[in-house]
Amino acid sequence: MLKIPTFIIGALLILTGLAGYLFQDLGLSLKLTGPIPDDAEFTLSDGNDSVILDLGFPSSKSAGEYAFWMVHRLNQNHAKDRSQANYAVEQGSTAYKTQSFWHASSKGDTQEALVLHAETGELGNLAETDAERSTVRLVYKNFTGNSLPVTLTSTNWTNIESKTTLKPGNSLQFYKSWTAFIPGILGIILIVLAQGAEMAPKARKHIMHAAVTVGLIGFVAVAKMLPKAVSEMNWLKGETYGIIQASSLKATTMLASAGLLLVFVILCVVSFISARKEMAAQAEADAEKKKKVLHKVKAKNEDTEDQKPDKIENDEKIEKSLTKLAEEDSKEEQKANENISPSTENPEPNKEPIKAQQNSSKPKKENKTHVEKKSSDAPEASDPISKSKKDEPNKTSSPLKDSSSSSDNSLKDVEDSKKERESSTIPETDENEMKQRDSINTKDSNDSSSRDNT
Repeated sequence: MLKIPTFIIGALLILTGLAGYLFQDLGLSLKLTGPIPDDAEFTLSDGNDSVILDLGFPSSKSAGEYAFWMVHRLNQNHAKDRSQANYAVEQGSTAYKTQSFWHASSKGDTQEALVLHAETGELGNLAETDAERSTVRLVYKNFTGNSLPVTLTSTNWTNIESKTTLKPGNSLQFYKSWTAFIPGILGIILIVLAQGAEMAPKARKHIMHAAVTVGLIGFVAVAKMLPKAVSEMNWLKGETYGIIQASSLKATTMLASAGLLLVFVILCVVSFISARKEMAAQAEADAEKKKKVLHKVKAKNEDTEDQKPDKIENDEKIEKSLTKLAEEDSKEEQKANENISPSTENPEPNKEPIKAQQNSSKPKKENKTHVEKKSSDAPEASDPISKSKKDEPNKTSSPLKDSSSSSDNSLKDVEDSKKERESSTIPETDENEMKQRDSINTKDSNDSSSRDNT
């Protein structure tokens, strides 16, 4: 979400830093650590023109007081006249010619003393103003297109801080300060962090927090220096000095940088708030979804519990119906057994229904068996004459053969009755009946065979 805005803001900061660095005037910072010797003479030169610094009228050994007079005298006696002459040339005046010049400013309490003196004419307590250390910032305004080196030369460098050892007659060269590119550095850092957040999604949150921290620190630092830059610009252009051509680039770049950094911080804050809201909404949606799922599961469980009594009732009904059917089957089976079971005294009436069923399926064979059964069912006290009449077809056979033939006939009758029972469609409930009939037939055949043997 913040990638594109961060890239845009970072690019604008880089452009701002480049503009501040490329279009700034050449400058030089002198850091005073004490009073300047009386024999020291400082000369400004651009290769075509030179100016000797007026050290003013210091009354103490304070470094701030020496810096104060150096800045005040240079602006009042040199920069003011040349700047107003250049302005007159710009307005079309031919009485003057365009010239390059130097102007100066300071920092801290020394700068505040200069502003106070410009506004009220009071000097204040210069003896206690930055007594140990003070700064003089010299700026070269090139209106002639000079390409030669701009330098500061001194006959005595005592109490002047420098990275190299300075000897009398040595020079310090004016240069462009890299601090003007600080907004560009901030822009590069923001772009790198945004790209890192894009390449490492897991660490995106922490990287963007680092980016907004950089943006916030940069905004606070630039915003803190901005009033001083604006105040310095107004102080140079206003009374007492009236340096009309004093550059406003420093204040402009600081204002642009502060604005861009503020926009970036606001975007980050809005993005974080939006992300928090989205996370909260997502969490709420997940919770609601989970609640719905739990509600559905609960409702399903309740429906299942409600259906359990109905299921139990149905099972009980089915069990009762099965029990009832089993009881009815057992009753029917008992009735059938009662109807089928013959009395020991009179077995003949029970044979008639069976014989009727056998006659329906096999009439001819049943007639034969019926006649044979009648002969077998005759009483034991039957006449030997009647028996002989029945055995007339087998007159030639011996008594032993007659007995064997009668037993064979009885066995045949039993086998025929079994075949008839297997062929007939008798229900399962009549199995006991068939067994009883087989037992009765077997008994009858045994009785008949015993009688024949006798």
